[in-house]
Amino acid sequence: MDKLTINNDEFFASVKEMLASGHDVTIPVKGYSMLPFIRGGKDLVVLRSPGEVKKDDIVLFHVGPEEGGRYVMHRIISVDGKNVDIMGDGVPKNHEYVTIENIVGKAICILRGGKKPIDPYSKSELRKVHLWQRLLPLRRYILFVYRHLPWNRKWLKEN
Repeated sequence: MDKLTINNDEFFASVKEMLASGHDVTIPVKGYSMLPFIRGGKDLVVLRSPGEVKKDDIVLFHVGPEEGGRYVMHRIISVDGKNVDIMGDGVPKNHEYVTIENIVGKAICILRGGKKPIDPYSKSELRKVHLWQRLLPLRRYILFVYRHLPWNRKWLKEN
């Protein structure tokens, strides 16, 4: 399959514009920071304008130029007024703190393997998330094993 490379700033400017005009946007995901719930290079995420955000929402947010000016997708840990504590599911310890204004979109669907729709806020998915959050001290070890499972090695190397 051929790949088209687009400048990140241009890509996300288009994503922001489409979300602001009320459209849902499906984007590919890179990286491993949302493992095991979102797999970079395999899954797609459908975004919607964030509206009101709350704990457990998966959001796309922008971090300022002092932190590389990048776009990141992580899960909200807590909201305190306009301040939001965010952490990736596949990140064992780093929290990021942003304001609501930094949030560009909210995930409304995960397309597993680019096809099978998963509701990230269904009762069963949230049960898995809450269990995963309780396993925070062990995440590092669980993710190490997950990344080294034979069926995961190939796609992890490709990304």
